[in-house]
Amino acid sequence: MHRRILLTTLIALMLLGPLPVGAENPPLRHTPPQWQVLSRGLMFAEISVLKGEEVVAGLTVVKADPAHNRFQVFHDHPKTIFQWQEETQAPVIFNAAYYSPQGQPVGLILTDGRPVGPWHNPQMRGMFVAEPKGMSPDLPRATILDLVNSRVDVKNLPWTQGVQSFPLLLDYRGRIRVKESGKRAHRTVIAADRNGNILVFNTRDDFFTLHELALFLKASTFDIDSALNLDGGTEAQLYIKGKEQEYLSPATWTARLGNLLDRREFWLPTVIAIFPR
Repeated sequence: MHRRILLTTLIALMLLGPLPVGAENPPLRHTPPQWQVLSRGLMFAEISVLKGEEVVAGLTVVKADPAHNRFQVFHDHPKTIFQWQEETQAPVIFNAAYYSPQGQPVGLILTDGRPVGPWHNPQMRGMFVAEPKGMSPDLPRATILDLVNSRVDVKNLPWTQGVQSFPLLLDYRGRIRVKESGKRAHRTVIAADRNGNILVFNTRDDFFTLHELALFLKASTFDIDSALNLDGGTEAQLYIKGKEQEYLSPATWTARLGNLLDRREFWLPTVIAIFPR
């Protein structure tokens, strides 16, 4: 009797066909961004990441139109992100890419046209660049370069600001350029959308692997054209300070065990800042 029931059940499942892809593991999606305007063409939002109906993570997103906002890379001895903001007076400031224990970048950065760090590091997969010399109308004011599929002549780069990093999460063809590692951490990602805006994503927790984050960004409603991972872990920080808004992501850096940002391992030698033009 039991065998007959089991056989009937198996036949029914075969006739029904396979379960839809993702039925047991639904894809990640996000709540619609409720943008808070900082200035013309500069805004931010907090979004929740959903798996089914469950909130599993959170992200802070900054959206900047380069036509109305400029980008600047700063490099100096390590300091807190609050100190960087106080010195620069930038309404938005966030961590750049990887650096050595001595605080030196391991990939090339450009700060006001001055190169710092190694000119050629084969591990670097992408480069955020901004502010072309002379503001040429033929060049985007800010974009992401693919260092693998496009040859870049460092000596003749027409931009004055830049940060090399890895991996390139998404390229212009919509290809995911990172493999699954299983490693989860706080993340900061800089991206360009198909309208020429620059987006900065900072995770509020250590939910994502890089591969999962690439999948999420590709499937998101942000119309991502390309996305470059910046430094992660304790270095993944984003600070917003406007006339009426002040916001740190992840907020937990200051909520747990006192102000963790006072600890040296949270200090940053290189940051990227956004200013109104």
